[in-house]
Amino acid sequence: MSRDESQGQTFGSGRQCHRGHGRPCAGRSLRGALTVLALTLGVVATGASAQIRYETPISDVDAKNWSTSASKISCVLSSNIEGYGRADFTLLSGAQRRLSLELFPKIAVNAQTKMRVLTAPAEWRPQGDEAEIGSLQVYKGFNPFIGDSVSWAVLLELSHGRRVMMPYLSSTNLGVNQMLVPTLSPIGFSDAYQQFLDCSAQLLPYGYRDVSLVAIMFYDKENRIVPSSDERLFQQINYAKLDPSINKIIISAFGSGNSDNLDNLDLAKSRADTLVKMLTDNGINKDMIEVHTYGDEQLATTGYTISERQQSSKAIIELQRDPFRVDSRLEVEMPDIGVPGEVYYTE
Repeated sequence: MSRDESQGQTFGSGRQCHRGHGRPCAGRSLRGALTVLALTLGVVATGASAQIRYETPISDVDAKNWSTSASKISCVLSSNIEGYGRADFTLLSGAQRRLSLELFPKIAVNAQTKMRVLTAPAEWRPQGDEAEIGSLQVYKGFNPFIGDSVSWAVLLELSHGRRVMMPYLSSTNLGVNQMLVPTLSPIGFSDAYQQFLDCSAQLLPYGYRDVSLVAIMFYDKENRIVPSSDERLFQQINYAKLDPSINKIIISAFGSGNSDNLDNLDLAKSRADTLVKMLTDNGINKDMIEVHTYGDEQLATTGYTISERQQSSKAIIELQRDPFRVDSRLEVEMPDIGVPGEVYYTE
């Protein structure tokens, strides 16, 4: 094999390449050789390397690699990358609605390395240049994860009929570094993308972090909820019915303002009964509900003054989740990973 054949692979047009079936890319142009040489030298300076690119073959005009799943709390646009694994674009309900792109390789990342996010013309449109739209650090044992800005940029490129390649080095522990290039293809993308956009338009304007703990106000010495608390309660109920990880709803009801503690306990129980009925009438399974009631004597142990207790919320409703079913993206403020020039790690 000539030097050009072993090192002249390109990420863009003008070559045949491996698609998960054992054939490495072979360069067919001087521009291609220079392109991959610059890219390779930017990541690794020593040791042998081979490029393995995974993407939908151009001949597969009926490819069904793109799919969607939709609900009012999450929209997911997935791509099956043949031979490599899966890529998920995820958009969650809430005020911010940050988009993310996560790769799920069949073979776990086993080296700390750099991933580049490149856009290039589709194979059937050889005109045009490659361009970098993002880069990020990839860590051993963790799936590659890309933040909001670059994720939207990737979708924009795909919607324009371009493909997106994400090359990174993967050590084989045999003295050889493989350049893995999972590639998102625009083949079959348009319909799935429109479904994803339709889903995003009906996402709830609140998420788990917004409704996980809701304070409910009642009229003084009554078990009637003030109107301002109704909306928050029904937001919480709607969310609880949609999130499959919710396995318990805890009601803590308080009674105060009466001179007798037993009267306050009765008031707290009455308020709890009102909340339980509202939840069950709106589709919450009663077996999920746990109730705690407190009168003045119980509240006294909190350290709040009588005035503070009387002015405080009269009930608190908390959502509890099964830790094995929690999607951590629902509660973590992820940085905008992948934006060129930004750094989210330390050596």
